[in-house]
Amino acid sequence: MPDGWFEYDGDLGETEHRFAEVLRVRAAAWRANPLDSRLDPPGAGLPLVASLDLTDPAAHCVILTVGVHLDGRILRGDEVHNQLFTLPDEPTSLAFTATGEPEELAARAADWFEAILRRPIVSCVWTLTRNLYLFADTGELVGGLDNRSFCSPVQLARLVATGHLDGERWADRRGYRQPDVVTRVR
Repeated sequence: MPDGWFEYDGDLGETEHRFAEVLRVRAAAWRANPLDSRLDPPGAGLPLVASLDLTDPAAHCVILTVGVHLDGRILRGDEVHNQLFTLPDEPTSLAFTATGEPEELAARAADWFEAILRRPIVSCVWTLTRNLYLFADTGELVGGLDNRSFCSPVQLARLVATGHLDGERWADRRGYRQPDVVTRVR
């Protein structure tokens, strides 16, 4: 059994145990830190929750927590609250729902976590004012403050490739000037 991935305390029912074992085996191949994962058995009004933190190692911070809720034969995944592990009231662009047997749902959850882990993330820094993290493939804010893109994909590609917009005006959707530093996080 892979060590570290989705460790948990307490007992799981048969469905939750079957789900957890398949998910843990799949996670063993991920290029991420097992300590960024957690599995919480059902309780306190929540079903089984498997979650994963996306971190910025340089800044030593969590930039996004994603997770899945397994409730019998129904699996829901999305960004989750980083302490309560609840799903948002309104689904984000990361949201999905699936139904099936525990092993199928664990494979679906693993596919979803893997897809998120493969997405590039950049940090945009405005000296002395603000840091934002963006998915580099879409320009969408990581953590989805309002679930919209922060800049166009063309602008973001130019920023990621060169660190600046070649003299063009930075035109995000909130009126910020061009960031002082753009760094690839993952």
